[in-house]
Amino acid sequence: MTRRCALGLLLLLLAVATAPVGAAAFDAEQEFAQGTKAIGLSFGGGAQNNVENHGRLSGISFVNFNPRLSYFFFEPFGPSILHGAFETGLEGWFQYYLGPKEATAEGLKLAFRYHLLGLSVGRFVPYLEGTAGAAGTDLKVLEIDSPFTYVLEAGLGVSYFITPGLAVNVGYRFQHISNGHLYKKNRGFNSDSGIVGLTWYFK
Repeated sequence: MTRRCALGLLLLLLAVATAPVGAAAFDAEQEFAQGTKAIGLSFGGGAQNNVENHGRLSGISFVNFNPRLSYFFFEPFGPSILHGAFETGLEGWFQYYLGPKEATAEGLKLAFRYHLLGLSVGRFVPYLEGTAGAAGTDLKVLEIDSPFTYVLEAGLGVSYFITPGLAVNVGYRFQHISNGHLYKKNRGFNSDSGIVGLTWYFK
């Protein structure tokens, strides 16, 4: 994805988010009720960090695309500010590495998201999330050189409901890449990334 395409997508999402909201009332409990299904499309990008204080880094950077299909198995639960709704599903993972050399990763992740209804403000609903999955890859760098990789992510973000059933999502993810010592070279690497996307909720 070029910078021009990424900028165009961001401007489109901002335009949608600031569009006049319909007259329908927003009810967070109803949006995340048991039996709700969700389809999401998100785009992101990030860069390698050095939280483990390694002497050498490859300087990895990337963009990614994450289609998502989820389901709410339970009614919202929990007390006070911990009151929320638990979402579980599958998320496709398509990552394109920009540096230090071009490469890709394509795989599938289990995805979990906890919507913090007790901390929601109007149409803004914060969330915590985590993903775990695996992918094929042709990335060959100091940190990893194998045709297979695991991915683990933890993050947080906020959803803004443009209308009932449609939300813009913006968030941060900490990403860890490793091949689980299935191959000799496996120092792995960590990255900071941001995501922006749209999610449709329906019964």
